[in-house]
Amino acid sequence: MASLSKCSVRPMNDKYLVTLIGPLPPIKSISPYCKDLLIALSKYTNVEHVGFKKLYPDMLFPGGSITESEKQSCTYDYGTTRIRNLLTYYNPFSWIWAGITIKGDVVHAQWWSHMLALEYMVILALCKLRGKKIVITVHNVVPHENNIVNMLLNRSVLIFGDAFIVHSNRNVDELHSLLKIPKDRIYRIPIGVPSHYKGEEVSQRSAREKLDLPNDKKVLLFFGNIREYKGLDILLEAFAQVFEKRNDVILVIAGKPWIRWEPFEEIIKKNGMEQNIKLFLDFIPTEMMKYFYISADLVILPYKEFTSQSAVAADAVAFTKPLIITDVGGLSEYVLDKRCVIEPNNPEALAEGILSLFETEGLLPKLSLDSKKLAESFSWDAIAQDTVLLYKKLKGV
Repeated sequence: MASLSKCSVRPMNDKYLVTLIGPLPPIKSISPYCKDLLIALSKYTNVEHVGFKKLYPDMLFPGGSITESEKQSCTYDYGTTRIRNLLTYYNPFSWIWAGITIKGDVVHAQWWSHMLALEYMVILALCKLRGKKIVITVHNVVPHENNIVNMLLNRSVLIFGDAFIVHSNRNVDELHSLLKIPKDRIYRIPIGVPSHYKGEEVSQRSAREKLDLPNDKKVLLFFGNIREYKGLDILLEAFAQVFEKRNDVILVIAGKPWIRWEPFEEIIKKNGMEQNIKLFLDFIPTEMMKYFYISADLVILPYKEFTSQSAVAADAVAFTKPLIITDVGGLSEYVLDKRCVIEPNNPEALAEGILSLFETEGLLPKLSLDSKKLAESFSWDAIAQDTVLLYKKLKGV
C-alpha cells in the first residue's frame, strides 16, 4: 500500500488543482459522501465538480434516483467550488463535453456502479488524452452483483487510473490481487464520519415519539437499502432467537427493498414477531435519518459479504451509537471492541452477540464512547488533507 508524507496542506492559487466527478444531493446513491468530500476539499484547494443531472433511468433505481424532499432544499455551502451538474446517462454529448472541458490538473472520479462504465470510459479517456492525472476512488472493489461482466466493466474503467483510493486495508489487498494493480498506486483513505447531522438536538424520547416507537424497550436498528448481501434474513433469524429470551426488544427495519420482500415477511410471521418489528420500507431522506439513529440502542450490520467500508456504519459512528457488525470487508474498522464483531452468515452467533451486549452491565455506554473516539479519528478534515497530498504527489508539487 502506498503512503503519503505528512506535511502542511495550504490552499492553492486560483488554478483548479482537481476536478471531482460524482453525484451530489438531491441525487441518491453516494451523493452524501461526495458532498462531504467536496466541502472538506474546498478548504484546502480550488475544486471543480462535475456531477449528474440524471444518474440512471428511474426504473433501475427503486423509488427513483432523486430525493424529492431534498430537491427544493439543497442549501449546502460549497464555498467557491465551481459546480457543473451536466452529465446524463442518455446523452453521450454530455460525457464528451465533460471530458474536453474539465479544468482540474487532477481528475478524481468516484467509481461505484458498473452501469456508469461507458460514461466514465469516455470522460476518463478524453482526460487522459489531455494529459490529466487521474485518481479513482474504488468504492466497491468487488461489485455488489459480482459476475464476469461487472468485473470486466470494472477493469475497463480502472485502466485509466494513475492512483487509486480505497476505504479499508482489505480493499488494498483485493484491488491488488483481483485487478493486478501495484500496491504502490493504491492509497487507503477511509470514509469520513458524516457532517450533515448537526443542528437541532433531539432526545431519544422525542425521536421515538416521532417514529411511534415505545420508550420502554430496547431498539435495534437495521438501516439502508435492503439488498441480498446485507443479510437481513440472517438478522431476522437471529432476532427470533433474541425474541424467545426477552420481549423488551424492538427491531426497526428502515430502507427501500431492492429485492423481494416476501421471504423476509415469511420469517417474521413464522416466528410471530409482527408486534416487535417496525417497518419503514422506503427511502429515508437525510432530514429523517437522525430520528432512526437517535432512537436506536444498537445498530446492526449483518452483512453476508462486503468488500469496503459502510456509510451506514459511518452514520452510526457519527451519532456515537454502539454497533454490532459481521467480519466482512472493512466493517471491523468501525468498532474497537472485538465482542462486536460476529462471524457472517451465522444467526446463532449474531443472536448470542446481541444478547451479550444487552446483558453485560455497562457495555453499551462503553461502546458509545468507542464510537465517539472513532468519530474523532475519521474526520473529513483529515481525509481532505490526505487526499490533497495525493493530488500534489501526482503533480510533483
